[in-house]
Amino acid sequence: MPNEATQKASSVSGTGSRGRYPKGILRRQQILDRTIEVYADLGLEGTSLRAIGDAIGVSHAALRRYFDTREELFLEVLREKDRQALAEAHETGMDRKPGFATMAANYALRAPGLMALRHSMVARALEPGNEHSLEFFRARYRTIRQEARVMLEFARERGAVRDDIPLDTAAALLIAALDGLSTQSLLDPEADMYAGMGLLEHLLSTAEPTT
Repeated sequence: MPNEATQKASSVSGTGSRGRYPKGILRRQQILDRTIEVYADLGLEGTSLRAIGDAIGVSHAALRRYFDTREELFLEVLREKDRQALAEAHETGMDRKPGFATMAANYALRAPGLMALRHSMVARALEPGNEHSLEFFRARYRTIRQEARVMLEFARERGAVRDDIPLDTAAALLIAALDGLSTQSLLDPEADMYAGMGLLEHLLSTAEPTT
C-alpha cells in the first residue's frame, strides 16, 4: 500500500490513474513562479502557504498536495531558480565568456526578490532546529563553488585568470563576494554590485587574456 510520500509524488508528477501529469507539472511550476512575487509583497513572515494559495487561486489543501511546509516550498523555489540560472549560463555560453563576475551580478540583480528570499533562508538555516535548510545550503554552496571553479578553469584556459592563484579558493571568494555585495545592494540601492564584482574579476585576471 503506498505511503503518504509516494501518494504525494504521484499527485505532483501526475502519474495517477486520472492522467494529471501535464496539469500537475504546470500547477507546481506556477506555484514556484508566483511564490517569489508573493514573498516580494509580503516578506518572509507574511508569506504563508495560505497566502500563496490565495494569491494564485489554489486552496490551502490543494497546495499541501505539492508542499508540506513553507520551508519545503521556499527551498524548492531556490533549487529551481538555481537550475534555471545554470541552464541559461550553459545554453548561452555565458559561463565561458569574459565578464563572468559581472554576469553573475547581472543575474542576481534581475531578481531582487529571489536574492532576498535566499538570504532570509540562509539566516534561518543557521538557527537551531533547521537541519533540513542547513543541509540544503551546505549542498548548494558545494555545487555552486564547483560550478564557479569550472567557470574559472575556462577563463584560465583563455589566459584570462592568473596562474598563481588556487581556483578552489578563488571560486569560494567569488561566491562570497556575490553574496556579500547582493546583501549590500538589497539594503542600500547605492551599493554598486557591478563595480565590486568587476573589481574582483580584475584582481583575478591576467593583464592580457587571449582570445
